[in-house]
Amino acid sequence: MNLLEETLLDELTDGAEPKLLLRTRTRIDAGRWWRSTPVWICISGNELILFAVARRRYVERVQLADCRDCHYTAATGELVIDSTSSLRMKRVNLSPRDALKVIDFLTN
Repeated sequence: MNLLEETLLDELTDGAEPKLLLRTRTRIDAGRWWRSTPVWICISGNELILFAVARRRYVERVQLADCRDCHYTAATGELVIDSTSSLRMKRVNLSPRDALKVIDFLTN
């Protein structure tokens, strides 16, 4: 995790230690010239947070209670986040092990 990502995470969690923090294989354009930026998934308090930062910030938050119907699609290698709120990024690429960790937090 680079300094920009650490700073944004600290802002998003108000300095609290996240329950779960994973770097996904999903990448987005956050303002770097030659490459895309990895998306991180974080569970802190009662929120699931998706974020990425470079020159621009990408942050989405959703309550854990709104994410009960999440599942992993082995064919695509993606965790599908079915929430009642409108997330722009509903699919993130994760390994099966990491996806199970997220699903465990979301279903308990």
